[in-house]
Amino acid sequence: MTRTVYQEAIASRNANTQNNELSKMQQYRLQLKSITSKLREMAQTSGRTDVSGNQLLRECYQLTNSELDTFEGWQAKGGTVRKGQHAYLFWGKQVRSNKGYSYFPVEFLFSREQVLFA
Repeated sequence: MTRTVYQEAIASRNANTQNNELSKMQQYRLQLKSITSKLREMAQTSGRTDVSGNQLLRECYQLTNSELDTFEGWQAKGGTVRKGQHAYLFWGKQVRSNKGYSYFPVEFLFSREQVLFA
C-alpha cells in the first residue's frame, strides 16, 4: 500500500531534479510535503487520525523498528554511512525564527542498516 507512495515520491524527486528554478532544499520540501499529504489521506480513510507525519513516513519507508540518526550522529557514535546510501527524508522539530515565523526543516536520516561500525 504505502510502497507505491514511496516509489511515486522517488519518481517525483527525479522529475523535480530537472526543475532548475527551485533550490535542492525546496525540491526536498515539496517532495516531503507530497508524500506526507498522501500518507495522511490514506491514514484518515483507514481511521488512523492520531498518527504523526513522521510515524507515517517511518511506516512508508518500512523503518518502524530501525534506529535513525543523521550522518553526523552516526559519525559521533563511531559509525560510517555506507557509500551509495541515500538518506530518508523526515520532518525536523519546529524552528521559530526571530522574524516571527516558524517552519519545520527537512531532516536527512540514515537507518542503522545503512551504517558500518569498525
